[in-house]
Amino acid sequence: MSTIDTVTISCIMPAYNEEKNIQRVLDVVSTYSRFSQVIVIDDGSDDRTTQIAKSYQQACPVLKVITLPKKNGKAGVIKRGVFEAKGDLIVMLDSDLIGLTHRNIDALIEPVVSKEVDQTVLDRAGDRTPIWGWTNCAKYFGGERAFWKKDFLGIDIPDNAGYLLEITSNLHYIQQGKTIRTIFCSNLYTVHQFNKMDMISGLRNYVQMSVDIIRHATVPGFVKQFFFIENQNTHGLFLFYRDHPSLRPLSGLTIMLFHLGDGISWFVLLNMLKLIKLPVRLVRHFTK
Repeated sequence: MSTIDTVTISCIMPAYNEEKNIQRVLDVVSTYSRFSQVIVIDDGSDDRTTQIAKSYQQACPVLKVITLPKKNGKAGVIKRGVFEAKGDLIVMLDSDLIGLTHRNIDALIEPVVSKEVDQTVLDRAGDRTPIWGWTNCAKYFGGERAFWKKDFLGIDIPDNAGYLLEITSNLHYIQQGKTIRTIFCSNLYTVHQFNKMDMISGLRNYVQMSVDIIRHATVPGFVKQFFFIENQNTHGLFLFYRDHPSLRPLSGLTIMLFHLGDGISWFVLLNMLKLIKLPVRLVRHFTK
């Protein structure tokens, strides 16, 4: 029996008006055998999110659906989910994911269970393709996370913190000397705000989110993430500089350059692939 099979895992899925998207995620989550509990929390939706989630309960007996009477925001929802969770390990998954697989969930869980790191975050290809994708910043705020319940309970997160949940968690882990690793998933996308509403409103939301995050974190706190949150490749750099103390003064510059190069290269590659696929989609559209 592997270590991962000896750990009780609770999956928490916050959802707000996700009737068009949640089924894709539930198809995967409800068939993932390592979850001992799945909690969907409908944050006051006025669509069929709750009904769709409940339709999976017969096939997935470990699925629990909680419907809140009014919108609380993401932080309040996740705190409620952690309170309801029976597992030692918590897996957070957004309910609007596109392309999620069991392999993605394994990649999220295994480094935490094996005690390589204290928290993991899935780095979605969908965050690398928009105009800001080259900066490589969005990966730090992904909603797909794995962490120990006891660690989360030690974070002071106000119920009304909303989408500042992720940056608050990141900074707490950094302050406590705990390790976070991002894991790039080239198959994983999400429905962006500008797809859920009109383009201008969606972009305005993202700008406001960015301003709020930097205000909350402060610029030094925001920048700390580049130097203290690793991914599969920078993990090697961290180990190298740890084993070569004399070279440590170069570590900051090297890691920053790596992050920037990684962001730019994936931004270009993913957008080139989109352009290559565009003519195929257009042909299919006009030949239906």
